[in-house]
Amino acid sequence: MSRSSQRIIAAIIGLLFFVTGSLKALDPAAFAIDIQNYRLLPWQAGVLLALYLPWLEIICGAALLFRIAYRGALSITALLLAGFVAAYGSTRPRGLDIACGCFGHGIHRGYWPVLLGDTLLLAIVIWLLKADFRPLSPVIHGNGPLPRSTAPPRPPAS
Repeated sequence: MSRSSQRIIAAIIGLLFFVTGSLKALDPAAFAIDIQNYRLLPWQAGVLLALYLPWLEIICGAALLFRIAYRGALSITALLLAGFVAAYGSTRPRGLDIACGCFGHGIHRGYWPVLLGDTLLLAIVIWLLKADFRPLSPVIHGNGPLPRSTAPPRPPAS
């Protein structure tokens, strides 16, 4: 896939995170209730998460949109998605039927569409990370010059 299509996909994901983070930041109390519905964290931790997580999503979304700290934003986005997929995936086995809280309070899209959609989104973000991978040094992949030997040259064989 071309670099331009990768940039378009990253920008779409960035816009998605920017919008969803903004929706959550507008009403952190409702987002704290959504977090509490997962029954994974104590109330105080859920409130702190509701205050800080939307801003992390907004920053990562903007970074993906404008390609600022791109690999870092992709990495954090992948971690956020992995955490969400794990948290949301645990709700059905525990007998919970809750709204994910992704697009605001009370919007329920169903268990499987949310879980499969976010798993696909996680796979795309990991693919973007892999596609953007560049080694720190060309020597790591053997593409660069080899270090010069410090040993003296051997005399010619007779």
